[in-house]
Amino acid sequence: MHGCFCANSKKRSFAAASVSLNTSPQMVAKYIAFLENYFGIKLLNRTTRSQILTEFGKQYYERCLFILSEIKASKMLAQQLIEAQQLIDEPKGKLRISAPISYGNFNLIPIISQFIKRYPKIDVDLQLSDSYVDLIKEDFDIVFRIGELVDSGLIVRQLKPYQLIFAAASSYLAQYGNPTVPEELNQHQCLIYQYVNRNKKDDIWSFTISGKLVELPISGSFKSNNTLALATAAIEGVGITMLPEAMLNKAIKQNKLLPILQDYLPPARKLYMLYTADLYRLPKLKMFIEFVIDSEF
Repeated sequence: MHGCFCANSKKRSFAAASVSLNTSPQMVAKYIAFLENYFGIKLLNRTTRSQILTEFGKQYYERCLFILSEIKASKMLAQQLIEAQQLIDEPKGKLRISAPISYGNFNLIPIISQFIKRYPKIDVDLQLSDSYVDLIKEDFDIVFRIGELVDSGLIVRQLKPYQLIFAAASSYLAQYGNPTVPEELNQHQCLIYQYVNRNKKDDIWSFTISGKLVELPISGSFKSNNTLALATAAIEGVGITMLPEAMLNKAIKQNKLLPILQDYLPPARKLYMLYTADLYRLPKLKMFIEFVIDSEF
C-alpha cells in the first residue's frame, strides 16, 4: 500500500502508477483513499489534469521512501547472510541415491566420484537396481529414472537424454556380415536384455526408420538381465548388442566393438532426477543436484 502511494506520487498519475504496479488505476485510487481515510487528512490535491501532494503528503512520501529503502536493504542483508552461512557450513551427512544399473555404473559413478572429492564430509550410499524404487518408502534422498514418468508429486529435473546404440565385435561381423538395415537382424544373433518389468517385451528392439519409430522382433541364443554380461558377450563375438552409448564407448575406442546401424538408432530415452521439495532445502542434496547438472552439460 505504501509502495502504491510512492509510485503514484512519483508518476503523479493513477494510470501511470498502475502500469508500474501491474494493477488497475481504480485499485491505486482505492489504496490512496484508504490511507487518507486512515489518517483523516488529504495526501493529494487532485484535479482532472493533475495531482499535487499536500504538505502532509510530501512529508509522508519522504517517510515512505525511507521505510521502503530500509526494507529493501534488510532483504539484501538477509540474503547475503544466508549465502555466507551456506559457504561456512560445508555440506555433510549421508546421501542415499537410487539409479538404474547401467546408468549408475557408467554415467553416475564418475560424477559421484568427483562429488565426493569436492565434498568429503558427505557420505554417499548408491543403490543400483532396474526395479522401480519408491523414494519415500525406501528412504532415498534422490532417484534417477529412465523413460516416461507417472505423476508422483515429486520434484522432477530432466537430464541429458539416454542413448542406446547397436554394436558388435569385428570377429562376429567378419563371420556373419554387417547388417545395413534393421530388417537384416532377423539373420543375426542378437544379445537380449531380460527386463525386470515383465510388461516389456525382451525380443523387441526399437529403430528410427524414415524418421518414424519402428519396433521389430529380434532373436538370439543368449539372454541376460545384466547389461555388463551382454557387453562382455558382444566383445567375445557372440552377437549384436543394443546397450547404452556410455557403456560401450570405451570398448569402441579400444576397437573391441564396432558401432553399426548408426542411421537407425532408437530415439534417446528421457532421463530424470526425482526428489521431494523439502529435501531440496538440504545443502547436501542441493549441492549434489547442481553438481550433476553441471557435470551433464
